Amino acid sequence: MQQARKNMMRRKFTLAAALCALLLVAAAAWSGAPGGDVPAGKGPGLTRMLTELDLSAAQKREVAGILKANRDSTKALRDSVKSAMDALRGVMAKTPGDEAAVRAAAKAVADAAVELAVARGRVKAAMDAVLTPEQRAKRDALREEFRDKWKARRLERQGELDAWIESNLS
Repeated sequence: MQQARKNMMRRKFTLAAALCALLLVAAAAWSGAPGGDVPAGKGPGLTRMLTELDLSAAQKREVAGILKANRDSTKALRDSVKSAMDALRGVMAKTPGDEAAVRAAAKAVADAAVELAVARGRVKAAMDAVLTPEQRAKRDALREEFRDKWKARRLERQGELDAWIESNLS
């Protein structure tokens, strides 16, 4: 009984670590430039947010310099997280019952995500030094709006899964 409880806790921890890493990857993707045919400043992410902050010309130059100076290192870190996630998906596809392999792969994702989060924190701190208090407040409100939309989508999907589970247990 005790061993079964420990195994359940390990599985929950592994799943939680993988989900946290996935959330970090999603957040990193969201903060990137808009993709596809979306005009700059009109799509999701950092570009739209910067446009909505009404930066002065001097602020735009400073923020652009911060982003350019950190572009290569943060791209490398995002790629590292993506590679670690791909490796975790591979382990889950081939040997999901191998707890040691799952743990190692999930830990690699978490470690890569930590480094990305630290780098993003540095960029955010540098940008905060450029923004006015009003612009920071507006930025925070835009981020909260995104989080609310993301949470609503997540709850909707969870509700769909819960309904599917219930319909297939009867």
